Amino acid sequence: MSLISLPPAEFGEGLALGPKLHELQESHCTKRIAELLAKVERLRMELRDAEKELQYEQTRWPEVGEFVRCPLTGFFGQVTKVTPRAYGRPWVEILLYLGNDMPGHATIDLFANWELMDPPSATGQES
Repeated sequence: MSLISLPPAEFGEGLALGPKLHELQESHCTKRIAELLAKVERLRMELRDAEKELQYEQTRWPEVGEFVRCPLTGFFGQVTKVTPRAYGRPWVEILLYLGNDMPGHATIDLFANWELMDPPSATGQES
């Protein structure tokens, strides 16, 4: 019975028993993996950017002239006044929207119960 002599290994190093892949020698599979890893990283960056934009849109205050709606009552209209508050969402006053040819004549306060919406002509709500 003969013993095979192995080169001495330092602590924490594995034995190099298998063949080593040279740095310049890449196969089709490793190129494909590198391409997919790059694509995944690019998509993750795009997702982070989209999540930041979404968070901004969900938390931003409306501007005068934009449309908002009240989720409780369904009333919607153009913002005429935004009143900031120390805590919580700003209070919003709107001019009720009745139709394309029928502008509202009364304003109501939605207080903090509002959400941004697209203008009615863009959503196709007109008859």
